[in-house]
Amino acid sequence: MTKDPVEFGPDARLLLIVSDRVDASAAVRSPSREVLRWGGREPLDSAPRHAGERLFHGDPAAAGTYAWIMEARAVSMVVDLADADLRHRVAGTLRALRPDAALLLLRGQEEDKPGDGTVVRSGALRDVLRVDVEEELERLEAERRVWCLRDFVRGVDTLPIVLHPDPDPDALSSALAIRVLLGRDGQEAPVVTLRTMTRPENRRMAELLKLDVVQVSAAELNRYDRVVAVDTQPHNAGARGGTGWAVVDHHPLEPGLTTGLRDVRPDYGATATILCEYLRAAPDRTVGAPLATALLYGIRTDTDTLTRGVGPPDVAAYAWILERVDPMLLRLIERPAYSLTLVRQFGAAVAGVVAGEDVAAVWSGALDADDAHMLSELADLCLGVEGASWGVAGALIEEDLVLALRHLGPGPGAGAVAKRLVAGAGRGGGHPTMARAVLPLPAPARGSDAGSAVMGAWIVERIRAALAALRQGDNRVSASST
Repeated sequence: MTKDPVEFGPDARLLLIVSDRVDASAAVRSPSREVLRWGGREPLDSAPRHAGERLFHGDPAAAGTYAWIMEARAVSMVVDLADADLRHRVAGTLRALRPDAALLLLRGQEEDKPGDGTVVRSGALRDVLRVDVEEELERLEAERRVWCLRDFVRGVDTLPIVLHPDPDPDALSSALAIRVLLGRDGQEAPVVTLRTMTRPENRRMAELLKLDVVQVSAAELNRYDRVVAVDTQPHNAGARGGTGWAVVDHHPLEPGLTTGLRDVRPDYGATATILCEYLRAAPDRTVGAPLATALLYGIRTDTDTLTRGVGPPDVAAYAWILERVDPMLLRLIERPAYSLTLVRQFGAAVAGVVAGEDVAAVWSGALDADDAHMLSELADLCLGVEGASWGVAGALIEEDLVLALRHLGPGPGAGAVAKRLVAGAGRGGGHPTMARAVLPLPAPARGSDAGSAVMGAWIVERIRAALAALRQGDNRVSASST
């Protein structure tokens, strides 16, 4: 007899099967989910079992039977019971415990649909989930997430879609996809940010998509009853979250974040990938060429064309959306224009590259905020220096030191290093492979000799010091960062 499961980590994905058929789970195997089958009200040594199967027991309609599912990352459930009343009571219990859970009722009729996003089919489990179990479950889960998002905003007249400050292509395309999913226009669902876009190609992308991005204050944002944060989380909008916030994001989850609805997947390369899954599960919405082009470009930029921080969902979303893209629109979006002055400044920064063991860094001097996009390209270039697993580019922008970080390989990620660098003053964070830090102007940059060699060496030193501290388990903020 197998002991009932009582503990699962926060990243666990569960598939529960509640069925009174003898062969209920014989054909169900999932490489990415823990599959658990209801084994009756009481454990019985004579109960039929399949190799490797895990069982749980208890009253299938009682909440206590499923107490252990609350901390799981995702839950899907198949209810296959002959008793129609019991079938629906089990479904109601799951809905009360995990409103976000995907639910499939078998042996039911179309008229049995409870109207809450539950899927009802008449076939047997072995027929429904016989071959492509992963694809079926992914679609089932995506359908539920779409329903939950629509239910969350139902009846709300004005729904701000908030992006992180200085939004990028992933954020812009995801916001547009949210609008399409909800069937709203720019007045009903304005796209807002606390700081407007600086990169020319991002502004041009918004213009080509006819997507207005409005700069607002945190106070203005907090007046709304419902807010959807896309590719960001409430702290970037000066808010603590709460039940009026929905979050769809691929950045690491804020500690202690409270939301009314949440879909946060740090293992995804782009938020646009999540929105592609939503759109595939919403047949009532057509993905036109402009939206498809935006989503493809969002995935491309955040994953460096599927070469950085990418997983199977990103590849699948990229392949699905590719055939719907407008090639001409894509070329217009992805090719920024550079002034002759900026090109020369780029070359001068590259000529002054400084390398120290596994860190390569450049200093580009003073940059206009509109030209800040150059730092990302310089950081990418530094990552290509032989022996470098860290590429960093810095500039003086409006009296702040701004660093773009890139990282390939094991150990502390770029986001962790950026947070360590900010030293309690400034802003820092991002992904393991790419991040950004904004710091007060350090002493070396204040003098007249703040050339590329001086600042490049300073950047290398600070990155290596932050890495050493993180590797020793010191995540505290230290004033030595500046």
